[in-house]
Amino acid sequence: MKTLKLLSSMKNSKGLIVHTIVGLLIGYFLLHPVSMVIYWFEMNDMDFTMANFTRVFYDSIAHTFSLHMMPMSVAFACLGAIIGFGSGLYYMSIKKKDHALYGKRQLLQQSIPIMIEEGENEFVEFKPSLRYDYRQIKTDKNLEDVILKSIAGFLNAKGGTLLIGVNANGEILGLANDYWTLKKKNKNGFQQRIILLVSNAYGKDVCSKIHISFHLIGDKEICTLLIEPSKEPVYFVEQNRTLFFLRMGNITNPLTTSETVKYLQTN
Repeated sequence: MKTLKLLSSMKNSKGLIVHTIVGLLIGYFLLHPVSMVIYWFEMNDMDFTMANFTRVFYDSIAHTFSLHMMPMSVAFACLGAIIGFGSGLYYMSIKKKDHALYGKRQLLQQSIPIMIEEGENEFVEFKPSLRYDYRQIKTDKNLEDVILKSIAGFLNAKGGTLLIGVNANGEILGLANDYWTLKKKNKNGFQQRIILLVSNAYGKDVCSKIHISFHLIGDKEICTLLIEPSKEPVYFVEQNRTLFFLRMGNITNPLTTSETVKYLQTN
């Protein structure tokens, strides 16, 4: 275990060093000469054309890397190294988050059958579809609001997993009927529709708290929304009414105004 951690640390350090060195080289060989050319055009009365820029650029290179300009070159190299170091840290953080999400998705893939077998609870909810009504056998866009309310319930509580394509009894229905109600009739269109609904209802920032993945159960595909809890309360607007939904036990319900205030004061 210690060896794996050491290797991982060395790998991350190597990536950080590469970003820093690349930034240093860009600062020294690109930012410095370009800044000198821009400075030259500002100090001289000449039209800025590509031909003039190319000529001045090549004429300025020798001057840029001359001995008396070395302090300026070092300054730009350091600036590039700092930018490269920052980009390296950002890249590492994204890679670390992606790796963590990949691990969660893999774990979720393995645990889905058990999750479905155990049924709904405080952290798990089933929905048969996004917008296909199995009772009336037709498309019903009002069902999208049902999904949004469930998402809000998890966001306002402790987070959880919403499975779409599974009914309340744990029967796998799949997403085929939902796909045919969309313009883009596949899982990409399905995912885009969910993101659009969430961003329109709650804002684009909330989308970062919802991680969408698809899984095959037998020959049927279902969608899982892994929902993180929101630090800020999330409200659903319905017919000019602002509602606060909360997941409690295996039910997602709207709270009254007084209940909402009390809940937000104590959590």
